[in-house]
Amino acid sequence: MQKILSLVIKASQDFIRHTDEDIKDNAPILNNFFEAVSNVYIPLLRMLENLEADKIKCRFAIVLPPVLCNMLSDPSLQDEYLNWLEKRNTFGKAELRRNKTDEKICAIINDTIEKNKKLIADFTEKYNKQLIPVFAEYMTKGYLELMGTCGTDIFMPHYADLKEIISAQIESGLHAYRQYFGVMPEGFWLPAMGYTPGIEKLIRAYGYTYTILDSRSILFSEKVPEAGIFYPSRTDNSLVIFARNRVIDSELFGENGIIYSECYRNQNRDVGYELPMEKLSSLIDKDGIRYSTGFKYWNRCFKDSGCLYNKECAEAQLEKDSDAFVEKRFQTLSKAAELLPSYNFVSEICTLDISKLSKTWNECIAWLEKVIRKACDKGLDVLSCDKMCDEQYNLEKIEPYFSAGAGAGYGENLLSSKNCWMMRYIRKSCERMIDLAGRFPMDTGLKTRLLNLGAKELMLAQSLNLAKMINRSEFPQFAEKRFKESIGAFTAVFDSLGSNTVSTEWLTKLEARDSIFPWMNYRIFTKKR
Repeated sequence: MQKILSLVIKASQDFIRHTDEDIKDNAPILNNFFEAVSNVYIPLLRMLENLEADKIKCRFAIVLPPVLCNMLSDPSLQDEYLNWLEKRNTFGKAELRRNKTDEKICAIINDTIEKNKKLIADFTEKYNKQLIPVFAEYMTKGYLELMGTCGTDIFMPHYADLKEIISAQIESGLHAYRQYFGVMPEGFWLPAMGYTPGIEKLIRAYGYTYTILDSRSILFSEKVPEAGIFYPSRTDNSLVIFARNRVIDSELFGENGIIYSECYRNQNRDVGYELPMEKLSSLIDKDGIRYSTGFKYWNRCFKDSGCLYNKECAEAQLEKDSDAFVEKRFQTLSKAAELLPSYNFVSEICTLDISKLSKTWNECIAWLEKVIRKACDKGLDVLSCDKMCDEQYNLEKIEPYFSAGAGAGYGENLLSSKNCWMMRYIRKSCERMIDLAGRFPMDTGLKTRLLNLGAKELMLAQSLNLAKMINRSEFPQFAEKRFKESIGAFTAVFDSLGSNTVSTEWLTKLEARDSIFPWMNYRIFTKKR
């Protein structure tokens, strides 16, 4: 029997305004984005290059949200990223002078500087500043399956009664993938895995074959499928359902999770949080918020003042942890195969929020590559879910239960006491957008520009990442400001259409600042007949 390990790599990114006046104001948030480019997206491409060079037969799924595709393709952000790397290396030289008496710390600094130089060389020479076409190339080669998702990370259960809103989000995502990759994805990624009954009809209506739900959605359904979470099932309209094994999250992030080994680099202890502000002036404005510089010298050992990071020690730990992880997957799938002898395969779905993982675990991409290699050596097939949909219309039918991958399993952190005030503004704006799309079905010129801007601003305000940031107090000022700016802009659009007056200067300025979705057509919010 075939034993399949299916890996799904989920990236996430919220839109960051980046015109000249915004670069300084949004420096901490842009810093996070550039770190993701350095620590996630370029390393992923290097990993794919290594796997191809060694002829490792594997295929895994990746979710690249439209907002991320837009930002990775933006020429101004590409240039700003290179400038950001140069600034880090200038700061690194100052750190070498400050720590010149400590050979071990100087070795870590030199390693970080060399890493940045390699990033500059790869980004400019190997990838020509364009990462999206390289991901598309590996899709063509069969190493990657691109999963589709919404235009922005909307939590669908909050809009279950506003089907036009969900349809618009799905449709805008599809258009984005055609623009960036020229393909129609087969699988659909539910943002935050937010599921409520009825959503499957909208997903299937746009031609998607499958989606992935949290395991409790399958296990709590009225009729639990015979194979549980180790084999796909389907909804009434034949949307194939896969269940991610949420136990893997506890293996990674639990109390004794893999990522917390003492040998790994301490991602929270950065000199940007420790040095006096005057020593950080080349990177951080003296009146600004402190943020990571990338110069981290310590591991996760918290004895006394801590221990210096050692790459060799971390590498040895990676070998142990990847071995243990793959062995666990093999044992789990072997047991499932033993209990389900009549099935032609068993599978385990492992979803990794790579943006979240990389913030807490410096070695995550290296670990992922080792897992793929060791799984193949162990006899497991590393395949994406689209390769398991051949029996789509013969699968067992179920009615999945409400669930989410956020919070404790039901997305409660997306509507908490800290961020619940946002919902009344979003809901009202949603109702108004649906109304506007119906009232102005064939307009052109200035009104069309206004309506398209309103549609973009509404979709940006719906991003669940803003609610998450406010709930966990991570740059809450930025999240609140961004949300209020989008709602304010949408309201201005609504009022302008009502009064039949508009400031073209205001409209042009905002179109330049919120340059996402240049192909937006507000008619996607029209009621479907």
